[in-house]
Amino acid sequence: MKNRILLILIFIMAFSLRYFKIADYPKTLYGDEQAFAWNAYNILKLGTDEYGTPYPLHFRSFNDYKAPVPVYLLVPVFKVFGMNAWSIRIPIVIASFLTVVVFYFFCRLFLAEKISLLSAFLFSVSPWHVHLSRGYFESTLSLLFFLTGIYCFLKSRLKTGWLILSSFFFTLALYSYFTPRILLPFFLLLLFYIGVKLFAGGKVKSVIAPYLIFIVIFLILTLPMIKLTFFGGGLSRFKKLNDSVSLVITQTVNRERNASLLPLNWRIILHNKATVWLRIFKNNYLEHFSLNFWYLYGDNSLRYFLGNMGMFYLYEMPFLFLGIIYIIKNNGPLAYFLLGWLLLAPLPASLVGRSFAVRSLSILPAPFVFVAAGISFFTLYIRKKIYKFIFIGGLTAAVVCMLGITLVKYYFEYPVYAATWWGWENKAALDYARARESLYDNIFISDYYTGATLAFAVYNRYDPRAFRQAINNPVTLGDNRRFIKLGKYYFGSLDLDPVRLSQNIIPPKSLYIGRPEEPDSSKTINAPDDGRVIFKIYKTD
Repeated sequence: MKNRILLILIFIMAFSLRYFKIADYPKTLYGDEQAFAWNAYNILKLGTDEYGTPYPLHFRSFNDYKAPVPVYLLVPVFKVFGMNAWSIRIPIVIASFLTVVVFYFFCRLFLAEKISLLSAFLFSVSPWHVHLSRGYFESTLSLLFFLTGIYCFLKSRLKTGWLILSSFFFTLALYSYFTPRILLPFFLLLLFYIGVKLFAGGKVKSVIAPYLIFIVIFLILTLPMIKLTFFGGGLSRFKKLNDSVSLVITQTVNRERNASLLPLNWRIILHNKATVWLRIFKNNYLEHFSLNFWYLYGDNSLRYFLGNMGMFYLYEMPFLFLGIIYIIKNNGPLAYFLLGWLLLAPLPASLVGRSFAVRSLSILPAPFVFVAAGISFFTLYIRKKIYKFIFIGGLTAAVVCMLGITLVKYYFEYPVYAATWWGWENKAALDYARARESLYDNIFISDYYTGATLAFAVYNRYDPRAFRQAINNPVTLGDNRRFIKLGKYYFGSLDLDPVRLSQNIIPPKSLYIGRPEEPDSSKTINAPDDGRVIFKIYKTD
């Protein structure tokens, strides 16, 4: 009974951390959130994506061809609640909460109740997972399906029903985000190997039939995705990232050859695309396991993490290593599976760049099993009650302190210093204009910051058909400058300079929210962190 109460409390905490003021923190919707929402809104209203393609299996969006599940998941939510920040984010909140629930039941397949509870608690307060649960990040949704697929596979004990469920959830992971499309082929080999060890006593013949059923169903379900991935742009985001890596490799090869005094043949052997690529991949891969990434600085991309703190809490570090040793000694198959998981998870992200919170999310939640086991073992190792009491009290204080610091940072500091990472600029311009729109016949907003028109459409729940017509038919003003016209709003640039400003280029009774490098004005919109000018404001009577 006591453990059941603890489990309920852990689940309540997990949901609360992810749900509290979800519509207001983060303050704005970033570009991908808007893109997912807008495509879902188009599906709801017109039955097409934003480009007019009926019910696609991937969404062109910013030419990065987004996965379908995150879009279609929003459609019924918008049908019931409308399109707003809360309804956009609530599916990921629920998915991330369910991930904690599934993780607990995954742990119970192998571990005692107390270690499973502790593992679930550590995952529930993970700053990495909590952060990526409070925006519409498709990687968080994919992680739920990925973990559920693992759970069903290991729960199956080669029973067909569970294996079919497993293949279904793995398929959903593939249709939710692009990194599982690279990771899963390797991960399934690990899963098959562990299955042979756990369920067949190492006898391969006894698993052939159930594994074939799993593979056939999985291939049937993923055939459309496979076709789109390799022939329809499904890996376009990966290819874009890979193109930037290729450019760096070429530049590095040329620089290293020019800096070498070796004969040309030796320079070609030692400094070529293959050797440089291997070195970059090795560095990217090892960085995923660095002290800096795990415990000190984390991901420095402020949209995807808080910055200047590790992806894991520092107090977890000694127990991670202790737990690895403990589980290797007491549960070899689980230890090797979890270690294999940790070693495979960074592969997709390492191919295209450094450690990155979103693309590397599949590392979770494996480390928390080791940390929980380490804490449990250390607690049992302490003989005297007074020392055990001091240890548990100190550890509890550390958890509360670090969680408190994280929450204070998230709610009171992060909205300021990370505002512009979340598309704050366009929201600030739109809010400024909306508060004054009754005073003007025309409102011009510079397209200096990407996505102003999309932000307008999402925040105002603009008619998708009218929006598409406006995008496809920009208007041309008298001085041959083209604008996207949405009602009285014009999105584009008047390209003001002192001469054009003196020529009264801005039409009468108009508001222009212009670029920061345009001529000085008496009114500006400034960034909340350092006060730099984001927009300059001009108006005419």
